[in-house]
Amino acid sequence: MPFNLFGKSQKAPTSEEAINKLRETEEMLGKKSEHLEAQMNKELQLAKQYGTKNKRQALQHLKKKKMLEQQLAQCDNTLTTIEFQREALMNAKANADVLKTMQTASGAMKQIHKANNIDNVEDVM
Repeated sequence: MPFNLFGKSQKAPTSEEAINKLRETEEMLGKKSEHLEAQMNKELQLAKQYGTKNKRQALQHLKKKKMLEQQLAQCDNTLTTIEFQREALMNAKANADVLKTMQTASGAMKQIHKANNIDNVEDVM
């Protein structure tokens, strides 16, 4: 269980809260990826514009584009990790729900078997 700086325990988030937070983060990273791609295209256009006229500025824009590509790759890797985490959390929640259902069914079967003891079966026959 997580602790804060002063030792008070924090309540662990529910699975729904965690899934929603992961979805929000996915959306934010998707928007960031789109923004980075737009910036990369802008830098490429500027590099083409300067082309042979001003080689130094063209190279500067290409370097900035390369830096943006690295940021985009990092953003995509983070997005992939978050997607896997969200899927794993959803699967764990589904497994927990199945287990609860199975426990309920097991309890119901025990009640039925308790009501049908050997004496009741013998009386019927």
